[in-house]
Amino acid sequence: MWNSSVSNTVYTTSNIISGFVDIIALVICFIFLHRILYRLIRMKYNQRQVSIDIPSILCINTLCIITMKSLIQIIYVTLPTLKKDFQLINEFNYTFKCRFYAYLLWSMIGTVYWSYTLLTFFRFVRVVYSKYVWLQQTTLYLYILIPAQYIFVLISLLPLLLIFDSVQPIFQEAYCTVLMDPLYHMIYTAVIIFYMPLAVIVIFYICIVRKMRRLGVIRPYAERNRRDYVVIYRILLNMTVLSMVSFLYIIVFIIDQILGHSDPLIYRIQWLSSSLGSVLFSIILPFSTTQLRDLFKKKEVKNLIS
Repeated sequence: MWNSSVSNTVYTTSNIISGFVDIIALVICFIFLHRILYRLIRMKYNQRQVSIDIPSILCINTLCIITMKSLIQIIYVTLPTLKKDFQLINEFNYTFKCRFYAYLLWSMIGTVYWSYTLLTFFRFVRVVYSKYVWLQQTTLYLYILIPAQYIFVLISLLPLLLIFDSVQPIFQEAYCTVLMDPLYHMIYTAVIIFYMPLAVIVIFYICIVRKMRRLGVIRPYAERNRRDYVVIYRILLNMTVLSMVSFLYIIVFIIDQILGHSDPLIYRIQWLSSSLGSVLFSIILPFSTTQLRDLFKKKEVKNLIS
């Protein structure tokens, strides 16, 4: 066992790294959002008309979610914990507000993953249901699917707060979160925020692969469908890589379960993994959305190509 001094140093260092990584994610999101806004203003100035495509809308949605998630984590997890580590606060008032922000933070984490599912859904309908034009309408995504994504995650995780009463303060820390004991609380959370969106993406990917093998059907849109296939493959690969970020957290969790105790380090690793996920989501987004990548090319284009 580590002595108290070494343990405290490790805990504080992991928390500082987590906050720093979240700041990097915020900077990346700000740069991308600024670039998108700048391009839209230029299009408005040059053409007197702005036409933004669905991938760009979904990209903005994902960037905004990552921004909200990182801000909430910094303000209500990282900063209070650092204050407690440096003994700037001795007591922490655990109120319903504390529990609510924990619920909101976990909801934002889930919404990030579901936002990638929406990106995949758009590519899926363009390949498999290309004749259904209404599934490719901007209004469908802007006014129905994007709001539905938030509503679904918020409602799905609401039982954790109101029914299971599993969002509680962590007395060793200075914030509230989803309890790991009993285990079904965390399993339920993981299913909603990660395993369900990943399963949906895998299903979409399989359907597209099967569709693309029917060359006679997709020949009129062969190049576009191949591009959509590559994008979904990248999204699936990215989701797999992101799941590996939590590998260390899973190892510590298993060790804690075997030893029959809860080490505060597991919570620090949990939020460090969350921060790494935020920055990775931000960095890999251009690889999943060609429109965002085109914004950083030197060659000027008049329109964002879908």
